[in-house]
Amino acid sequence: MNRSDHERLTDELIGEATLSLLKDNGPISMKLLLERLQQMLSIERDGQRRNVLSQIILEISNDGKGGARRNTKSEQQEWDTDGRHSSSNVYPLFGNSPQANRNKH
Repeated sequence: MNRSDHERLTDELIGEATLSLLKDNGPISMKLLLERLQQMLSIERDGQRRNVLSQIILEISNDGKGGARRNTKSEQQEWDTDGRHSSSNVYPLFGNSPQANRNKH
């Protein structure tokens, strides 16, 4: 699975978990999202989806505990290399590739 396929699957799985929380008409929080992802992992049979779910859970868990984060200093510097984002404090949550620049000028 290449990087873009991995990113798409990551987005899809996070979306599925978020939508299921919304359908329950309950609150949305990182804790509840993490719990839903863990529930999804416990019943998932597809190996590729299980691997990505495990990675998402690890990243979310570590993010809240000051552990390893996907947006390390070097990734933020890479994000800033095109010069258009260097004045912004907004960085992608998952992945390190900047999305297409959408100027608001």
